[in-house]
Parts: sequence; structure tokens; C-alpha cells
Amino acid sequence: MNTECLTLCFLSIWLSRVLSQECRYVPVCDEDIIGPRSNKGDKGDPGVPGKAGAKGEDLEGSKGQKGDRGDSCNNGILSELKQNLKEMESLLIPASCSTSSVYGKQQLRSGEEVFCDSGWMLIQRRLDGSVAFNLNWANYKVGFGNLSGEFWIGLDKIHEFTKNRGCKLRVDLWNFQDDHRFAEYNTFEIENESDFYRLHVNGYSGTAGDALTQHDNAKFSTIDQDNDQASDHCAFRHSPEGAAWWFSNCFHSTLNAPWGSSNGRWTKIIWYNWEGENKPLKATTMKVRCD
Repeated sequence: MNTECLTLCFLSIWLSRVLSQECRYVPVCDEDIIGPRSNKGDKGDPGVPGKAGAKGEDLEGSKGQKGDRGDSCNNGILSELKQNLKEMESLLIPASCSTSSVYGKQQLRSGEEVFCDSGWMLIQRRLDGSVAFNLNWANYKVGFGNLSGEFWIGLDKIHEFTKNRGCKLRVDLWNFQDDHRFAEYNTFEIENESDFYRLHVNGYSGTAGDALTQHDNAKFSTIDQDNDQASDHCAFRHSPEGAAWWFSNCFHSTLNAPWGSSNGRWTKIIWYNWEGENKPLKATTMKVRCD
């Protein structure tokens, strides 16, 4: 038997023995690794206290100022609600008479108090002669009278209300027999004081006749300001008391003339195209409506 055969026989015997052995589990305890646990001993007596350290230095910081008290969440919400309510209330105030259905005095969003008449704003009213209208330039510039009675709203305000706003004018007239006529104009605007409140008016319709278009492009005149085109002062031509109007050369209408019922050529409140030059009018209103 050669060496190779002997080696194979030996390996075969060794493998059969190894495979025939059973694997066994041998439990290992901690004690086998770290040894048996020892029992806990009794607590020893407390040690001697150490020596106290040196006392630290006392330091005092400066006291800060007290801060402002902040708004609570509820107060902030309440403040915002109040502001929103105030803004909503301001929107309910009309910006002009054209958005108001009121007849009577009305405060506008701008704070200006005016007299509204179902969408129109009155700029002049004559009733009974209780207010003198033969006043000077300064009075006609700022206005005078009482909104509840006779008044002139003021040239500055008429300019501000009518400039570049596409305004219309309505003139209502009553004679001393209480007959009524009216005149409307599709265009009405006046310039500022530097141009002597020059009048722009056109587009007549109505029942009183057109006694105002003849005054288109005329400057305003008063008893102390002669801005008309006549050689004399139209404000005094027919009345020693004087008048104020957009006189040209001289006039077909003069609604700011002295009030009175006596007949006289051109001496009182005149609208020539209705009652002529001799019959005065009892009451007038001028009112505008703007886009």
C-alpha cells in the first residue's frame, strides 16, 4: 500500500469520528467569569467638615427703568376694530351732494358743510332781502349769509367744486306772484381768483329763457372791483346800492342785485329773458351738480 492510499484512509477515519460527535451547550455563569458577588458593607461615619472659604464681595447693579406697559391682545384687537369702524363710518359720509339724497344742510367727507337739494348743491339763495348782497370782493370771495336762509357760498368754493368736474348749473326763479321758472346749463365752471373767477357756461335748457350764456367768459365784479367790459362800472349802472355779478357789457341777468318788489329798469333782481328789464324777481336759487 503506497503513501497516497494510507493518507486517504486516515482522513476518512478522522472525518467519520468528527461527524459522529454531538454538539453540546454548556451554560456559562457570570460567576465563572467575574467571580462571586460580594455583600455591601455598612455606611461609615461622616468625615470632619472642611474650613469655610472667604466671603465674596457684595456687588449691587443699577436698577433699570420700568418699561412701558404693552397692550394686551384684547386691547390691540379692540383698537383695530375701532379704527376699522371709524373708516367705515367716514365712507358713509357723502363726498358731494351728488351722492346724497338729503334736502337740507349736509356735512361732506371733506368737513365742508353745504346745503344739498336731492343731488344738487346750492351756491346762492335769495328769499326776502334779510341778507345784504351789495358787498365787496373779500366777502364774495369767502362767502356770507346763512345756509338755512339767504347766502352766497363763496367764489373760492365754487371754483374748487367746479374745476374740471363736468358740472351743471340749475337756476330756479320765482316772481312776486310766486310763479316759477328754471334754467339749466350743461356746462358750468369758474376760474380761480388770478383770472377774476371767469365764468364758463353753456348748454341751456329750461322754461325761464337763456339770460346767462351772454355772460360766458365774463369776469366777476363787485362794488369795489370793476372787471367788466363796459366803459363804466356795471355794478352801479342802474342801482346806487351796487351789485355783484359776472358782468360783461353789462348784463341780461343779475341775481345778486338789491332785493325789492318795486318796479324799475334793471334796478333789482333781473332775469331778462323771463320777466324783462322792469319786473324784479322775489326768490332765486343757484345750484350745481358735478360728476
